[in-house]
Amino acid sequence: MSQKNVEIVREAFQALSAGGIEAALSFFTTDCVWYPTDRWLDGSAYRGRDGMRGLVAAFTENFDDWAYEVHSLRGAGDRVVALSKMTGQIKHSGSSISQSIGLVVSDFHGGSFGEVRAFPSWDAALKAVGLAE
Repeated sequence: MSQKNVEIVREAFQALSAGGIEAALSFFTTDCVWYPTDRWLDGSAYRGRDGMRGLVAAFTENFDDWAYEVHSLRGAGDRVVALSKMTGQIKHSGSSISQSIGLVVSDFHGGSFGEVRAFPSWDAALKAVGLAE
């Protein structure tokens, strides 16, 4: 099951990269929840597909060329850890960003997932699932 879930997450990131949030929404359950890092100021959870659109809009409205670069996907029982970097350029400044983000994806159902928890570092995400390096 773990490898299948890893492939679902890989396909979701590929869809996001190729076609934006609308292309990736089919990988989220209709009642999905995304919990941003504890450093996020705008909200503690984004719910449903409209919530996913709102979360992505928070980034795309503030950054040009915003993207997730996936460096590693690891199965952890019934969860998947995505070690990624969020990249882009701050609008109207030209300043580049590159932020390591660890995501723990869970609640898999029929080719989609229902929960994503973001962590401000790869190590924190790995520790959350018992895979600390």
